[in-house]
Amino acid sequence: MSIEALIPGMSEDELENLQVNATRIAKGASSKQQAEAERLLPIIAEALVVRRGVDSVASAEKKAARAKDIAAARAKRTAQRKATAEAEK
Repeated sequence: MSIEALIPGMSEDELENLQVNATRIAKGASSKQQAEAERLLPIIAEALVVRRGVDSVASAEKKAARAKDIAAARAKRTAQRKATAEAEK
């Protein structure tokens, strides 16, 4: 299996590590390795953009869900305080 085929399944950290290594190889390895690294660099960069976009969406969804949970908890506490105040009257 080629490295290119593995790229879509890699995590962001793995992609960043691969990008660092490909950049290093592109600057000073044998011509065959250098050509392969240069060919992979744009593919890696594109995969990182996609991965970071997916991570941003997931993060935004988690943030929205957390805000909704906090608002529900506040509403519940407010209702409990109101019920307690009504019962004390």
